[in-house]
Amino acid sequence: MTSYPTAPLSIDTIDGLTWIRGDWIENEADRRCEEVWSGPSAGTLMGMFRWISANEVSFFEFMAIRLSEGEVELHAKHFHPTLVAWEERHRYQGFVLSELTEQRAVFAATPLPDDEEETDGGWLIYEKAGKDELVVRLIQSTGEEKLTFHFTRVA
Repeated sequence: MTSYPTAPLSIDTIDGLTWIRGDWIENEADRRCEEVWSGPSAGTLMGMFRWISANEVSFFEFMAIRLSEGEVELHAKHFHPTLVAWEERHRYQGFVLSELTEQRAVFAATPLPDDEEETDGGWLIYEKAGKDELVVRLIQSTGEEKLTFHFTRVA
């Protein structure tokens, strides 16, 4: 089993994540996935994701990476094609930056601060695989890969 760090990384800026910026597309036989990230502004990066299967939108995801009290958080919220949220109004999927290099960012899953439920754990990993290649992996707490995306930069 592969293990990744879970402790929050303490940093002063999100500028080390600027390599994630851009428009990214993955075209597979059964899906087309698009992810778009803004550059840093006001201590945040903003991201959007769209999953298309059989020429229909399956879902959207809105993401924000923000610096908060020396820690970098990634929040994600999912939406049906009609923009009805999957999660309840005050809920989202939360992650905290636990590792950062020039080519990799590891985010460990976290529960909401006021949540009585524990998170299932796991990690969201962004890896720059080449000048115009981005690999995004969702890893379960068991170490198994749940999803992997191989994106190519288009803009």
